[in-house]
Amino acid sequence: AAVGLGLELFAEHPTSSVTAIKVPAGVDGSGIVKHMRNKYGVTIAGGQDHLKGKIIRLAHIGYYSDLDMILALGALEMTLADLGYPVKRGAGVAAFQTSVSAAVAAAGAGQ
Repeated sequence: AAVGLGLELFAEHPTSSVTAIKVPAGVDGSGIVKHMRNKYGVTIAGGQDHLKGKIIRLAHIGYYSDLDMILALGALEMTLADLGYPVKRGAGVAAFQTSVSAAVAAAGAGQ
């Protein structure tokens, strides 16, 4: 989903519990976190220490449904657009849905 939005992942090999995304140049990472929470009611985390303002983190450990993730990604898309980043609305959500569909199909094929 992040790549679908034209963003870059922080980790070369992301974990299954959190996705860290590099904040695009010219966008305030702390502003993303605050805007998502205040305007859309979605809480994500920013970077800490030397990564403060440089990355954002979306947690997906515990119980999250696909719709929870779609909501968070939609809020991220809208936030980026609100902050002036040129985002193709729906691109991250569409990439996520494609990924989930492929994973479900692969799991079904293995049975």
